Amino acid sequence: MLSALSVVGLVVTGAAPGVGTAASAAPMWPVPQPYPVTSDPAEPLADLPPGSEYVALGDSYSAGYGLRPLTGLPTTACVQSARDYPHRLAARFGLALTDVTCAGATSTDVVSGHQFAGVPPQIEALSARTRLVTLTIGGNDADLFGTAASCLALSAHGPVFSGRDAPSCASSLVRDGVDQLGVTIQSRVALGVADTLAAVRRAAPNAVVVFLGYPAIFPDAEHTPAKGCFRSALDLGSLTGSFPSDTFPFTDTDVAYLHDVQEQLNEVSRTAADAAGVRFVDVLADTAGHSACAARDDRYVAGVTLTGTGDLRRIDLETGALHPNGRGVAYLTDRLASVIGALAG
Repeated sequence: MLSALSVVGLVVTGAAPGVGTAASAAPMWPVPQPYPVTSDPAEPLADLPPGSEYVALGDSYSAGYGLRPLTGLPTTACVQSARDYPHRLAARFGLALTDVTCAGATSTDVVSGHQFAGVPPQIEALSARTRLVTLTIGGNDADLFGTAASCLALSAHGPVFSGRDAPSCASSLVRDGVDQLGVTIQSRVALGVADTLAAVRRAAPNAVVVFLGYPAIFPDAEHTPAKGCFRSALDLGSLTGSFPSDTFPFTDTDVAYLHDVQEQLNEVSRTAADAAGVRFVDVLADTAGHSACAARDDRYVAGVTLTGTGDLRRIDLETGALHPNGRGVAYLTDRLASVIGALAG
């Protein structure tokens, strides 16, 4: 029986597996270099000609977490991909890119924190010379990915791995009718995102600033199959250390709950962007049919693949779980390119 499974050391998806806080660091941001234009934009960007300085900020959803090859910047612990949407945008428009995106980043890491030793806050890459800024942030402030990692379940009806046989995450996070994660999003997360956007506007007064929301990790009710989304992350092979790939081990209850959490985060992000005068690119509704629940060829977000020991005493999430796959990053790039073209055309 697997109901008594004890999971130790489950890795939070917003940070790199097995990476500590001490890592090789860059003392300052590198001088941006223009990327060659790989395809002509739909319309000339009058306000962003080739060679314009572009700075990319944000967390693992900006950094292309799980996609290779890696850049090693701003430090290897950030697991930043050369295939992330900032690199693709820079190549498309011939912009001079400084990409300081980093897996696990919070709004504090953007504005004032030293996420890894020797690496300055991301905002220090901005200046009056910066002409374009993109960012995706807020998910780690809400601990959305850490919560999702703790919600992995043994069946569509539970229990969850790490909840002492709790039937779902929602059953422990919603207490006396109050959603504890929702309260955090509406208060601390909303304030952190608002402060971050205001600080970015001050640090890059001549830049077009575009705030990209998160794609749907969990589907809405319309795009949830009648039989649910559950795809088990464990099988008999797991007892030998071999795990199924690209699974979706979430209870029916938690799929609905976690999509609602995403909607709340999306709304506070939109509100903060409006207050800061920043363009918010909302992709949640448009990607609801492309979540990690969807058919394999339709997914923009990778499912869950576990790694661990055969005795199941340690189970980790594989890098890139519940993050945009190559198809998803291409979609996000196209959405951003369209918006940037309209703003700077």
